[in-house]
Amino acid sequence: MNTEIRIDAFPPAKMARRMEEVGVEKAGLSAPRMFALAVLAGAFIGMGAVFATVVSTGMADSNVAFGITKLLTGLVFCLGLVAVVVAGAELFTGNNLIVMAFASGRIGISSLLRNWIIVYAGNFVGSLLTAGVIFISKQYTFSGGAVGANALAIANAKCSLDFVQAIALGVMCNALVCLAVWLCSSARSTTDKILAIIFPITAFVAAGFEHSVANMYFIPIGLLVKSFADPGFWEAIGKTAGDYANLTWGAFFITNLLPVTIGNITGGVGFVGLAYWFIYLRPERRATVEAGVAPRVLLVDDDPDFVEIATRILSKEGYDVTSAGGGKQAIKAMKTKRPDLVLLDVMMADPLEGVAVSREMASTPELKEIPVVMVSSIDSSEHASLLPDDKHIPIDAFLFKPVAPDHLLKTIRRFVG
Repeated sequence: MNTEIRIDAFPPAKMARRMEEVGVEKAGLSAPRMFALAVLAGAFIGMGAVFATVVSTGMADSNVAFGITKLLTGLVFCLGLVAVVVAGAELFTGNNLIVMAFASGRIGISSLLRNWIIVYAGNFVGSLLTAGVIFISKQYTFSGGAVGANALAIANAKCSLDFVQAIALGVMCNALVCLAVWLCSSARSTTDKILAIIFPITAFVAAGFEHSVANMYFIPIGLLVKSFADPGFWEAIGKTAGDYANLTWGAFFITNLLPVTIGNITGGVGFVGLAYWFIYLRPERRATVEAGVAPRVLLVDDDPDFVEIATRILSKEGYDVTSAGGGKQAIKAMKTKRPDLVLLDVMMADPLEGVAVSREMASTPELKEIPVVMVSSIDSSEHASLLPDDKHIPIDAFLFKPVAPDHLLKTIRRFVG
């Protein structure tokens, strides 16, 4: 068993496959668990918003520079996503990256939308509960009502945005949030994850971008203060509820939450999820097989049990399966009868024999266009540290044993059609 502690980051190609696997896992959660984790995420983001509201209170009156105020506000807001990622929770904006699993055919549109709808609802509940508890605590009266005045100002400003402006601010926000989540997939430790989160999240807050889940706290707390604050609070801050005319429940849902959510989906899905899917997961080599002709798959593996099981699965689906027990035999078989796809093990007679086979195929003109799906359990073996980075292995996909039959079939179908 490999006991080596590694501190290097996962390379981008492996990050993409990790995000794809995470997307499959998230889409497969039961509805009650998914909803409960989403409520937690809403509460976590809400607590980040509470922190940001308190820290930014009074800075303008103290002549603290605008940029410094925004920087400090963004830094403390990071609490929310740090808690989501490290403690474990389901956040709608980060879950926009599930689109990578959808684009790879690992999940369907119904599973994608199911996750987004349940998680969005859970985030809303968690954020509202947080706002309710904070209001009941009368935290808005702290510092002579300055905290409440700041909460009102933040909420009123968010409800005063133009529709298209709110969409654009939402796009930029979730491009940065999903970038933070994407960077976390390179991490091997909690410290790595926290450091990966800080700069993108601080940037979106400091730049004034709009986050739908954060606004599920920021605006309701302002509405609660406006509607139910004690008369002494208004006297303390020298204002009335009428001074916040734009702050209404209708403006919350229509002027802010709707366009910001549209922008968040556009930024997270388009600027990060599909962009990195296109770069690292999109099939570059694809075999086209004539109608009525069985696609030929060469299974290269020295494990007779895996060969038997995989052959049975693929043959049942109409594939013409042949096998080879080693690298030299595989190359010879390919040159004799060119397969449409090669399913290639890593460890055979030599620990990295499969890697050598893929490299020889890439350097051989008649073989270099054949799609290669590598299958191995090497990640949990003593040879794991010997495996090169993904970008140094000329393959199209990597599956870890044991591999589920439907995962195997869906992966092969991406490259043979």
